[in-house]
Amino acid sequence: MLGSIAARLNAVLGRTRALPAPPAARPFPPGGCVAFVLPVGSSARVNQTDAYVTEIASMRLRAVIPARQLAQRVPVWFVSLDDFLRDPSLAEFGSVGAIVISKLPAPAILQRQEALSALLARAASQTGGVPLYADMPDDLAALGKAVHQPFLARYQKGLGASCTLVVPCQALGERLARDARRGIAVVEDPYENPARAVRTQASSPLRLMWFGNLGQINAAMLEEALANAVGALRDRPLQLELVTRSGAREELDAIGRRLRAAHPDCALHVTAWSLQATEQALERCDFVLIPHETRAEWSTGKSHNRLVTAIRAGRLAIASPIPTYLELADYAWIGDDLAAGLRWALAHPQEAAERVRAGQHAVEQRFAPDQIGRKWAALLGID
Repeated sequence: MLGSIAARLNAVLGRTRALPAPPAARPFPPGGCVAFVLPVGSSARVNQTDAYVTEIASMRLRAVIPARQLAQRVPVWFVSLDDFLRDPSLAEFGSVGAIVISKLPAPAILQRQEALSALLARAASQTGGVPLYADMPDDLAALGKAVHQPFLARYQKGLGASCTLVVPCQALGERLARDARRGIAVVEDPYENPARAVRTQASSPLRLMWFGNLGQINAAMLEEALANAVGALRDRPLQLELVTRSGAREELDAIGRRLRAAHPDCALHVTAWSLQATEQALERCDFVLIPHETRAEWSTGKSHNRLVTAIRAGRLAIASPIPTYLELADYAWIGDDLAAGLRWALAHPQEAAERVRAGQHAVEQRFAPDQIGRKWAALLGID
């Protein structure tokens, strides 16, 4: 199995392809501002100290945190979609040096097809005007294919025709290259949780944790992976805490039934997602399970975020081998068989701790908010 993972890692690193380069950044206009077009009710200037709380991870990681970092350099605005549609030049906001069309959740895209078709038309008319960027944390075309919603692919292709695409990882950039007529830039997700002390000793009962979005598209995979992992440890009592949105009751009930069948002495706890609840659950757990779909087209370009979060929290993550996780394989346990990963972690607590400590240093160098802010600034021509 280790040989298989090493082969995958070598394949990921060895097959990296050059992405289509963005146009050279223009000199940023003196006194100019950056506008992030977002699903907000009204436009507002970004204040570095204001709290912007949303359960949409992509908005926090791809707009709120970068905007705060950029606001240390230039004025930054969160601009409503309606304001952008009314005046794509955003003249009322002064001298605009760059416009970033932020990601909308797929359900929101499908609900606003008419407005977003108008956005694509406005963006296409901006040729030669203010530089346009579209933040793309997901392969919408692949997701649209999986859920039979072709507008997602049309929306992605339309953005790629008029905007430089910004993605959180190389793997996603390679997938979107077909649509990127104005180039692609990689800017990773920043971390958002504080660094905690490393702990890799198992408790009794063993305390495991999973956190993330749960829905129809990943429920069957998650149910299977968690059942296999806990079922392999029937000889010891354990607790599994799931931190996710409160609306996934049907999926959670199915997971609970499967886990009870796989491990009668597994206590399942469900915690409604919040940043604070996630941090507290990470502190309670011994190890973090991050199973992931590895074969579906929509999943292979997912970001490093959840693995980085676990490392920052001082916990060993046992995760599936998607490309971004393989990049960080020295700092976690990465493989197809999560049960094997758990057995390894239980048998090698010292080595597990060394991996996480090294990971915390590596994460600080690559994913710290100020590092990500510098990447955004360089991309937009500010630095």
